[in-house]
Amino acid sequence: MSNPGFNSRTADKFVVRLPDGMRKAIEDLAGRNFSSMNTEIIRAIESHLEGQARQKILLDALQAQLPAGQVPARQQPQQQSEVDYLDGLKTGTR
Repeated sequence: MSNPGFNSRTADKFVVRLPDGMRKAIEDLAGRNFSSMNTEIIRAIESHLEGQARQKILLDALQAQLPAGQVPARQQPQQQSEVDYLDGLKTGTR
């Protein structure tokens, strides 16, 4: 995980507010892995971002398999409710 060009003094920083108990959990994990809390937090963020990227690739591949113009069933109700809501705003019924 070390980067020869990395300088902790000039690296981007971001303050994170942790829920109760999470700091201790991260500290314990870092101790078990003989690493720093920062390293464990970065690993967790990287893992999440990679998972999101994989999920998008899979969803895009599935979307590409649908016939042209067909919307997956999971998207239809939300889109319809948004249309209903906007129509209600226009007619004053919402």
